[in-house]
Amino acid sequence: MRSFINNQNGFVVFISLIMVMISLGYTVGYLHFVMGERIIFMQRYAETRARYNALSGLSEQMNGLIRSENYNTASDTTLDDEEIESMIGGYKDLYADMLENQVTHRSQRHGRATGWSTYNSFTNLPIEVEYTMQVNYRSRGFEEFMYLTNEEAPGGGPWLGETVTFGANEELEGLVYSNDNITMSNFGCPHFINDPVTGEYSQVYTAGTFNMASCSENIFEGVFRDSMPEIEWPPYEGQDLIKSKADYIYHGDSQIDIFSTDPDVFDHHIMTHIEFLESGGFVVKQWLYELPPKFNPAGEPPPATTLFNDTLRMYYPKYFRDTHGGSEGMYRGDLEFQHFDFPEPPNPDDLLTNQLVMANEAVVWVEGGQVQVEGTVKGRYTIATSGPKPYRMYYDNETIQHLNCNIWIMDDLLYEDSDNNGYVVDGSPNRLGLLSGGNIIVANTRANGKKNRQMGGADIRINAAMIAMNESFLIQYWQNSTTDYNFLDGMAIKGDRRGTNAFSSPTGASDIRGIVMIYGSVVQEKRGYLKRNNPGPYAISPGIGYDKDYHYDRNLRTFPPPEWPETKNSDGSSNLVLSGIGEYLGE
Repeated sequence: MRSFINNQNGFVVFISLIMVMISLGYTVGYLHFVMGERIIFMQRYAETRARYNALSGLSEQMNGLIRSENYNTASDTTLDDEEIESMIGGYKDLYADMLENQVTHRSQRHGRATGWSTYNSFTNLPIEVEYTMQVNYRSRGFEEFMYLTNEEAPGGGPWLGETVTFGANEELEGLVYSNDNITMSNFGCPHFINDPVTGEYSQVYTAGTFNMASCSENIFEGVFRDSMPEIEWPPYEGQDLIKSKADYIYHGDSQIDIFSTDPDVFDHHIMTHIEFLESGGFVVKQWLYELPPKFNPAGEPPPATTLFNDTLRMYYPKYFRDTHGGSEGMYRGDLEFQHFDFPEPPNPDDLLTNQLVMANEAVVWVEGGQVQVEGTVKGRYTIATSGPKPYRMYYDNETIQHLNCNIWIMDDLLYEDSDNNGYVVDGSPNRLGLLSGGNIIVANTRANGKKNRQMGGADIRINAAMIAMNESFLIQYWQNSTTDYNFLDGMAIKGDRRGTNAFSSPTGASDIRGIVMIYGSVVQEKRGYLKRNNPGPYAISPGIGYDKDYHYDRNLRTFPPPEWPETKNSDGSSNLVLSGIGEYLGE
């Protein structure tokens, strides 16, 4: 019996030892697991510290690059051993540079930094981890603004009035920016809408204030702010860039020599017409024309009828100083003589240029002359004109005037993959930029709704990013068919009747041509009129012109038209947008 009890006690001790060993194994395993998890946690914690240290290095290096052009292309702030012992990490191998984007040819800022930190191993030895981050800033270009105006004062044509307001039947979607006060109308309110496809908020910013008139803040679906930084104007640096990068240069001033002393040599202008082809490329035509008055307005009789033609004949009785109660002050300068309708010669042999350009990307520069544009765009193009061109009046070699080198939109400008209403499809590779050294003007043509839409056309659809350097994007309201406002008023031009058909069939108080539908971007020095009506110097209703339907082309954010200018703030600082940040994985 005693022997059994002793054997049993030994068995219990044996079992107890086994249980202790098992428990100890679990405990050691658990402790090993805990220590392993702790090491993994400390490793991840160190990696996180290294990532934040890399961001700190990027912040220091990129701030220096962004704030000053005297930046370092590479530097190293690796800490010495004594500093390592007292710190949980730092950053090193800092790099920053200004690069050229290979798509936009626009400057961008690129930076890299390596952050490091340490954690202790099982044996309590420090292990260093590194994390390299990179960041890219791109310069904000003018194509990112759906609508930008330097001054809210009116510009671009005669009888300007005092202010241009945002009013009824106007819808604007995208980023709207003004360096001036933004004023709403007392006769109806605009609507700044969010993107109906993406739901992205509209943004309306002004460096001045909002003058709301009778409108409420409900007109803003998205963000609106005043007292914003001014955008530097004008973007002449960008205009010089476009000229320097031009693939094709056409001269509209080769027949102008204001320094000539030969009384028998007259200055002639050259019209440039560019038509885009749906199959790709474009056709360029050029021909000579003369700006009136051609004959001495001091009393010389009008020319013989054989010298008249359907386009020019309405000038002669209008611009003699001894008619319609005029006087020596009747000729008021180039702005009131802005016209596109100098017809292409019927004989193709009389064209100065007749060229087919088969290029899917091109920058076209027109020096010293006006341009007409129309057609269906397949490819990436920028059309640009120079600033105002001095010339001698035809009737008097000693009188110097200045021609605004306008761009005239003759008919729809659509991308080949756009919808019928002008909507630009997401991902479209097509781009068009129009940069005018003068105005960008919707011409009073049959296709654009001339004569109150009675001649077979209506509306104008535009797919383009546009910049009017001097002065505005506007419609040709001074050429109209109304009963009351197609004449000379005193010594200035309210209208010149060239909108009618040889003075016949005026259209009363209405020359409404439809809707200006834009999917793109509008940038201008001053606000251009899209409609003239009551109240104002054209006190008729419904008036002359178009309603607005403006939308932003989101594809412009991917890449702009070729060589499109970037923006700067008025204090000279760069206007940058963060375009990417993340881990650097090497070249």
